Amino acid sequence: MGSASDAVDTRITRNTASMLGARVVMALSGLVSVPVVYQTLGSREFGVWIVLSGLLAMAALIDLGLASALVREVARVGSAADRDLVRRLLGLALGWAALLGLLTVGALGALWPWLTGLLRLGDLAGEAWHATLWLILGLVAGAVELPWRAVLEGGQRYGSLAAISAGTAVLGATLAILAVRLGGGLVALAASAAATGAMRTLLLAGVAHRQRPDLSPRYGRLGLREVRRIGGYGMRVQVSTGAGMVNVELDRLILGGVYGPAVAGDFDLGTRLLNLLRLPPGLALVVLFPAAVARSVDRGAAWSDRFHLTATRYLALFLAPAAAALMVSADPLIRLWLGHQVAWATVNILVLTPAYALNLISGATTVVARAEGRPGLETRYVLLSVVLNLALTVPLIWLCGPLGVPLSTALAVVFSTGYFLVYFHAATARRLAPLARAIWPPVAVAVAAGLVASAAIPYLPDGPGRLDAALALATRAGLTLVVAATLLAVGGHLTATDRTRLHRLLRAPADVLSPTAGGPR
Repeated sequence: MGSASDAVDTRITRNTASMLGARVVMALSGLVSVPVVYQTLGSREFGVWIVLSGLLAMAALIDLGLASALVREVARVGSAADRDLVRRLLGLALGWAALLGLLTVGALGALWPWLTGLLRLGDLAGEAWHATLWLILGLVAGAVELPWRAVLEGGQRYGSLAAISAGTAVLGATLAILAVRLGGGLVALAASAAATGAMRTLLLAGVAHRQRPDLSPRYGRLGLREVRRIGGYGMRVQVSTGAGMVNVELDRLILGGVYGPAVAGDFDLGTRLLNLLRLPPGLALVVLFPAAVARSVDRGAAWSDRFHLTATRYLALFLAPAAAALMVSADPLIRLWLGHQVAWATVNILVLTPAYALNLISGATTVVARAEGRPGLETRYVLLSVVLNLALTVPLIWLCGPLGVPLSTALAVVFSTGYFLVYFHAATARRLAPLARAIWPPVAVAVAAGLVASAAIPYLPDGPGRLDAALALATRAGLTLVVAATLLAVGGHLTATDRTRLHRLLRAPADVLSPTAGGPR
């Protein structure tokens, strides 16, 4: 048993390290390419690009939740009958990709005259339509990629997935920079994105077929029972996953429609930097999901409870201080990245960071719900989040102007996440108090550290240039993290196991989830 457990932990460690490396490369690629695209296109044309990307991102949500459902099915494959069913489900996903493309072209084509006025595209409407056609090709490529990605994720073959993701991210950033630098504008930028998506799909298909030829998609008849089971699970997950994206994309569309594409683009810059906060916990949860499925089956509720509390605690220990550091240093971070101040980007970070952090801390709860086959526990809260966001947007815009758009999102996310945590524990007969004890110390410490660093800002170095911004960023974020770590240590919230984990992480990041580090069993 110990050997099998060690093998699983080693695989989780290796997968996490691989995906972390890939996500770092992807984030750096975006950090390099976005300023070039923004400065070359200008704020208005960049805003149009952001709005169009948001439209296609929302169109991608109607994939019936097949992505998560297929990952779960691949992870559960055992017998030959299971493999045959999964292959037919993978074939269903390929068929859906073609249908998705046709539905998207038809819907956007019919609605385009109305969207042109709603989104204030003006003289850019013609160029935006041609760019949209290229983006639809990229959307189809992403849908075709879905079954192959599911094979790699469900089979926990994250090394190959990480290499392809990182390589195509660099390719995409390079093509985007070349497209705008050569004067191609929106159409060339969209074509570069479509080409990148097609290349990623080809690579994933080739690698997945080579590593798991027994799970190649095939077309075949599916019984109503299987379709309903997969569809039911997938749709519940899709509602949960999509609602968060809808909140963000609605912000872009509302800002673009009410205040123009330039304002939407400026806000989006803040969101892109804010997404950096989501990288480590997000990828860790993605990697842990297939393992959590397998272990919850093998070890039952006791293991799930330990995993839930341990993972939530570590998420809070990371996210709360990191969120405080990001908020304190938001302005110099923007100036370092773009070379000048963008006020709305800074405001977006300040408003959304606490809400995003709380939502990410609840990620372990989401993993447990999905691993136990109960994704419907998320459905109410994510729908509540969307409804609250829509209900609050209009009055908050009236009261606060453009600030009301991210503010409505933040309030909706905070309220609905709190509701989800309470509802999950009530529905699964778990006690809420242990989870609260895991979360509140890091949050309280982060608030205190943020206040201390904010009060010290007038005494810290700063200036107009990029070097000055870098120094301001380092001192503000560094002070916040040092104060937070000190308070956690003095308060006894960092145990010997935590210090061992931190030491191992600094020395060898790939060891952070190893069994000797005291990770959850």
